Amino acid sequence: MRWIELSDKVFFIEGENHGRYPFSNSLFIDDEVKALIDTGLGKEVIKRILKQKRVDLIINSHCHEDHTCCNYLFENAKICCHRFDASAVRSVNELLKRYGPLEHEVVEAIRVFLKEMFGLRNSRVDFEFEDGYVFDLGDVKLKVIHTPGHSIGHCCFFIPDVKIIFLSDIDLTSFGPWYGCLDSDVDQFIDSINKVKKLSAEIAVTSHKGIIMGRDVIETRLNEYLDKIFERERKVVDFLKDEHTIDEIVNKAIIYGRFREPKLVFKHFEKIMIEKHLHRLIRNGLVLETKRGFKSIMKAKV
Repeated sequence: MRWIELSDKVFFIEGENHGRYPFSNSLFIDDEVKALIDTGLGKEVIKRILKQKRVDLIINSHCHEDHTCCNYLFENAKICCHRFDASAVRSVNELLKRYGPLEHEVVEAIRVFLKEMFGLRNSRVDFEFEDGYVFDLGDVKLKVIHTPGHSIGHCCFFIPDVKIIFLSDIDLTSFGPWYGCLDSDVDQFIDSINKVKKLSAEIAVTSHKGIIMGRDVIETRLNEYLDKIFERERKVVDFLKDEHTIDEIVNKAIIYGRFREPKLVFKHFEKIMIEKHLHRLIRNGLVLETKRGFKSIMKAKV
């Protein structure tokens, strides 16, 4: 288990497999009140934490399975989540509704996956917070930064005194932003990235990439991450120089590059994300919806 001190009382804990999905990294604040952000580290890492430390607060950055799956192991901790995501932490069915209609075969495949991979179960939520709320942990004051886009209740967490930010799933991976749920929003994701850029953090921790040091480096990485959205839209507009149906656009795998197994699930996510881009492109006058599908009407300037 990698346990790295970032400043006095603030520690990075790396999840199994370096925090790559289906795991995630966490931030631990070892103050008068001891807080852990997210519980997707993996059961073995969680068990080691529980042997070594008392945990008073579990703060879920958002409702997705790789961030909440081990909430149940913290029987004596108070579990907290943004009010917009709290219902999907409390209920697996509510989470599944964000992936698509419950009767859809893809969502049933996701349900099976969540049960087999994560053993995901309903979790209590003891406290629902909002944007700007400050967790007073003792010397450390942890500020909630509501950053929707990935999920409607997605949050980052900022410690102003030491300029440390936990970016959660603004994760700065090479894949780029993921907005494959029904409650995801591309415009909100763009706004959220710009919002955290203004905080000028010196140390950033992400759920799946780890630690990024230095204000200029963090800003560069955030800009590169943001540009992935516009790069995808340029590819969509270029592909639509010729008219194509939604299925033809999805099969192009503009976002995923290729579909790994289960292909049914990843094509579902690709379709949701492509549809969100098409709505933006139509609204911005770059794409026209036709009887057959979609076609670009001018060169992309995105």
